[in-house]
Amino acid sequence: MASNGQSRRLFSITIFGYKKDDMDETEYHDYISNVHAGHLKALLAKNDIVSYTMQHNTTAERELLRKIRSDIPAEKESDADAIVQIVFKDIEDYLRARKDPHFVQVVDPDHVNFAHPKKTKFVTGWYEVHITDSQVVS
Repeated sequence: MASNGQSRRLFSITIFGYKKDDMDETEYHDYISNVHAGHLKALLAKNDIVSYTMQHNTTAERELLRKIRSDIPAEKESDADAIVQIVFKDIEDYLRARKDPHFVQVVDPDHVNFAHPKKTKFVTGWYEVHITDSQVVS
């Protein structure tokens, strides 16, 4: 058993998303939330993905960091427009979703409509949950 109380270790891919240069902030966040996520949600659920989340880093929300941590210098602040995280029990679940014809024909080609191809970054790792719905779970 994993040390966090889960019966099995979870894994994730985290995407540090950047909008295309010709998109404004509102257009970008609306697109990824409604259009792109709309293409992807059912496919991920069908392939046993544990969660799919987005953190929207708009100009207004970036100001919250100064309230939370006024001691953080500007150069330490991430400039990603969004952070997307997909959590899965098994890498094969995620790979199966990526091989699905809907992903290949609809989801993957959609990235050109909103994503900055040179700035966007990715990382994978194992994933722990310590608090859910204000309850300690680990």
